[in-house]
Amino acid sequence: MPLLKFKCCDCSLVFDELVSLGATGNVACPSCESRKVERHYQGKCYFGKKSGDGSGSSCSGGNCSHCSGCGH
Repeated sequence: MPLLKFKCCDCSLVFDELVSLGATGNVACPSCESRKVERHYQGKCYFGKKSGDGSGSSCSGGNCSHCSGCGH
């Protein structure tokens, strides 16, 4: 089981949770107990094609709709 980083959509707490990849929907915030949490990525994230033709996009991590579903 990997140690994953999550961010709470209600209180904005960023926390680590040891969870299997198939059970990420069962994660609750340790501070406010909300189940509205999202995977939190740090650094660069890439999405789109990985063909090497430059067709994929990138962001600085956490600042686009692909990285930050809560809008925080």
